[in-house]
Amino acid sequence: MQLRPYQAAALEAVRDAYRRKHRAVLVVMPTGTGKTVLFAEIARLAKGPVLVLAHRQELVEQARQKIAAWCDDVVAVEMAGRREFTRPDGTRPRITVASIQTLRQRLASVPRDAFRIVVVDEAHHATADSYRAVLDHFDAHLLGVTATPDRSDRVPLGEVFSEVAFEYDMRTAIQDGWLCPIRSFLVQTQADFSRVRKIAGELATRDVEDILNQELHLVEVAAPILGERGERPAIVFAASVAHAHALTRVLNELAGDPGFAVALDGTSSLEERAPVLERFRSGRVKVLVNCALFTEGFDVPDIALVAIARPVLSRAFYAQMVGRGTRIAPGKQDVLVLDFVPTNCRHSLAQAVDIFASSSEEVQARARRIAAERSAEGEAIAVELALELAQQEQEAQEADVSYQLRKRDPFAAVGIDLEEHRRKHRGGPRATATQLEYFRRAGLPLELVEDLSSRQADNLREELLDRKAVGLCTPKQARKLVEHGIDPRNLYFDEAQELLREIKAARRAGG
Repeated sequence: MQLRPYQAAALEAVRDAYRRKHRAVLVVMPTGTGKTVLFAEIARLAKGPVLVLAHRQELVEQARQKIAAWCDDVVAVEMAGRREFTRPDGTRPRITVASIQTLRQRLASVPRDAFRIVVVDEAHHATADSYRAVLDHFDAHLLGVTATPDRSDRVPLGEVFSEVAFEYDMRTAIQDGWLCPIRSFLVQTQADFSRVRKIAGELATRDVEDILNQELHLVEVAAPILGERGERPAIVFAASVAHAHALTRVLNELAGDPGFAVALDGTSSLEERAPVLERFRSGRVKVLVNCALFTEGFDVPDIALVAIARPVLSRAFYAQMVGRGTRIAPGKQDVLVLDFVPTNCRHSLAQAVDIFASSSEEVQARARRIAAERSAEGEAIAVELALELAQQEQEAQEADVSYQLRKRDPFAAVGIDLEEHRRKHRGGPRATATQLEYFRRAGLPLELVEDLSSRQADNLREELLDRKAVGLCTPKQARKLVEHGIDPRNLYFDEAQELLREIKAARRAGG
């Protein structure tokens, strides 16, 4: 087995960071790009014992299996009734995978220098108190791996990790062919979220559940899943345990098959979930419905439809869910993401086009509109295409704005309608030499103001003085900025001055 190019680059970046005396480093790689393989290789090469921390039973066992296969070595497990590291005979395995909850309870029996490297899988959890208690206990190098370094509680991972050693984004992974393309389809529903509260960074579960468990809204979600699924293995993320089971009931009723969809939640044990997951993997269960149970570490590459049947505010949380469908698999062309958009919501919900957060807010907003328009026509659109079209629109508008700015007179450039001044107060004595001299010093071409009456000139002067009183840029500055395609209307004097300095410096640097 061989590392992929980006995995090899990540490995070298981690080793380099350790050589530069960073003892706690982070690697950011999207779901499905082989983070486990990376730290398995690090464990294989390590000159001392390695500990891998995970926060759920499935993740512990999954990591153990992958590391054991990659390293061709026995990997111990420390979790619940299994004590394969803290065993009575005192012998120590070379690689251990442990549940964070279990290890925290057993720290007293684990020496501080027991491990050379401690790996935190799904490292965005590392700022939690349970993790900090364990990490602070060990005198070891620390490696965190995560797909989503941003946390909904805004606690920065920099409190635990001193450097991001390597970062590989989802868009690049798709372009490189290591993840499958994402297509977006938005379904407009009649759900009204205008009164739903926001608690701990997400919408209140009880409020959402009360709305989505209504029969109308259950059908609004279930019918498009059946209609768009085709032969795609599908995973659905529900708003709550009750919502997951209610939605499963309606899916099975509409499909006419009581085993078509199955709901799983955290109240079931690993042993109870295992046979259900095996039926899903084998294709006997077509749709797996869950409530936040499989947002992390759930590896079924064949999943080709992800239905976000709940409102999500956090881009990181949303990306974790979509990541369940981005792995490549034989015969799989793409993953279709169904977003259910309420008719009324005062909060901005995450959508598929938001996953590529590198795009500007303006481009993201345009991409959302394009995706919604295509979906209204009954057509899914590739997220990258939506963003590309949005970028083209943005660039075209900016070019047009730049062109229009170059045509503007300096009055329009500072938001003054000269024609309005000309229309008002017709007649009377002409503008005086003193008034015209004021306009000249202000940087206004005299041919544009010499026909004004004295009263019109007074009104115009008052408007210019009002701008000056609040510190906005002068017409002279505005004229120069317009020549460079910059809209000066809302710029302050100091901002305009700094921009003009930068333009001058750039000209000098360019010869």
